[in-house]
Amino acid sequence: MAFNSQKVEKMVRGRGIKAKDYFRIVYPDRSGNVSYGDISKNKNPGAEVVERIADLLQCSIDELFDRDAPHAGNQVTGDNNTVGNINISTNPEVLMETNRHLRDVINRQDKTIEELNKRIDQLIELAKH
Repeated sequence: MAFNSQKVEKMVRGRGIKAKDYFRIVYPDRSGNVSYGDISKNKNPGAEVVERIADLLQCSIDELFDRDAPHAGNQVTGDNNTVGNINISTNPEVLMETNRHLRDVINRQDKTIEELNKRIDQLIELAKH
């Protein structure tokens, strides 16, 4: 599944958004003359840019990508700068394991917070003396 800049260009045109407004919002640091054709040139935008495009077009991020096969959900892969695939498992076993993991993380954080609160109380007591 790849980002479809040509589809984005069509969506921008179809919604009546001017090219200069698109670039002002999506690429706020960019200046100079721009055209609709410039939209199609960015084949591999970073995640933040993809978010701004989806917000501007009021669509899901998923709509900005080509899918070569139907997926069960969304999974984000890629490096720290670009979005590759999107796929979330709907497998009950995977969801249960994820849920267990998240509960463990929350429990560890709760214990850490309790310890920090105890230390703060101890420091307050020490400061009083």
